[in-house]
Amino acid sequence: MEFKHDQTWDNFEQVFNSHLTTKDGWNKLIDFHQKIEDKPYWTALRNLDFETEQIEIKNWLEELVQTEPIDKNIIAFWVGITKFVNDQDKESYTIYLMGCDNYDENDIEWATEPTYMPEERYFTFETLNKIDEIIKADSDDYSFLDWILPLSYCALTLDNIIRNNLDSKLFLKHHDKIFVSTGHDSGDYKNVSAIGQK
Repeated sequence: MEFKHDQTWDNFEQVFNSHLTTKDGWNKLIDFHQKIEDKPYWTALRNLDFETEQIEIKNWLEELVQTEPIDKNIIAFWVGITKFVNDQDKESYTIYLMGCDNYDENDIEWATEPTYMPEERYFTFETLNKIDEIIKADSDDYSFLDWILPLSYCALTLDNIIRNNLDSKLFLKHHDKIFVSTGHDSGDYKNVSAIGQK
């Protein structure tokens, strides 16, 4: 058997829509993929620390909008997943936040014209870098897992933070909710829970 894009995406959406904790949702995703391809790296992926970094991301988001407040036109946030290369030519995952004054849940083009670009918009996502290191050890699967695992992890993490931990009133000075999407710069994305939507 081999990994298939459509089956993986359907499984991801099913898990995401179940609104599990990040760890439980992540383990469900691992269960699905491990049945297709039983590899040693699944155990390492299950043992990642989820909670510590979630607190850091929550704090980063809240501090960001307090130090660089959003204006009344912002109705959506794009949390992009990208890689930067450091001085030693090593790639590392980073997420970044931008705000937009338009939103379309079915077309990510809205995110290409940001009007809110805070100076501290980047966050180095260490868990994504650990995921990357683990799956890089198996070059046969890397190109596939490098697409779905970072996106899944970011979506589950952000959705959990927004639904359960984020101080939404810091973001809702002008609107009763702000839409949020996350994904790769290449175009694959997922709409997560809106801030203010409980």
